[in-house]
Amino acid sequence: MMSRFARCVRPSGAVALFCFALCSAGCATPSPRTPSGAAADPGGSAPTTATGRLPVPGHRRRPAGPAQDRPEIEPHVVAHRDYRDPLLPFNRVLFTVNDALYRYMLIPVSRGYLWLVPDPVERSIGNFFQNLRTPLSAVNHLLQLQPGRMSTSTLRFAVNSTLGLLGLFDPATAWFGLEHRETGFDDTLAYYGLGYGLYLVLPLFGPSDLRDAANRVGSYFLSPIPYLTDEPVTTGLQGFDTLQDFAPAAENYRVLRRQSEDPYIFFRNLYLQGVQRDAAYTP
Repeated sequence: MMSRFARCVRPSGAVALFCFALCSAGCATPSPRTPSGAAADPGGSAPTTATGRLPVPGHRRRPAGPAQDRPEIEPHVVAHRDYRDPLLPFNRVLFTVNDALYRYMLIPVSRGYLWLVPDPVERSIGNFFQNLRTPLSAVNHLLQLQPGRMSTSTLRFAVNSTLGLLGLFDPATAWFGLEHRETGFDDTLAYYGLGYGLYLVLPLFGPSDLRDAANRVGSYFLSPIPYLTDEPVTTGLQGFDTLQDFAPAAENYRVLRRQSEDPYIFFRNLYLQGVQRDAAYTP
């Protein structure tokens, strides 16, 4: 009897709690936003996963928050002419499918989302989902033998989940100076010397590699969403998370694609350049 009641209450309670949180966010006073988007370096290099983001769904290396004052971007990227791409035929097919999905569905929906949702609410939505991922960062900081960052992530989650109203606001940064440092299983695998393997294009998520694919699988099973909600609420929340995160960078994809001679090669090289910079990046 109690288990049947829990199954009924769990998804509806999660949705009600999220809706209450959004209403609270709508009444918030806006704070300065962090600009997002993929900006090109003046020296002719492209945005990277260490400091920016690839403008496709699921590439999150950026602070949460809506887009503002996007800089002009140009498709400059270091070429990987000698890169061996053994999955080229398969990858090109998936890239073509993803490209149509982005241009004819996700980008128009992202425009509508950015137009419809007020900036303070959009910012708080990004904070909410970022907060849900914070325990995953804490676990990976521990696996990377970074106890200080693990403690910071744990404290951030505790502060933002309580004082920040389920993570809608970020008092951990504003009041206590606990900066957000996101990391994942791909960083942990790289820490222990595992290379990225083969370049791979994933359905919906686009440019990836074997190490990143393993990261996505591990992140799914450690995400709290599947354990707090039931289907179809779980899939809906995860899909919405992907949309709200992709929306600020959606136009960058369109601009870069239009200005590149071969979009597949360009986005592949852009991704590989980001992988190389991540490997050389010392936090």
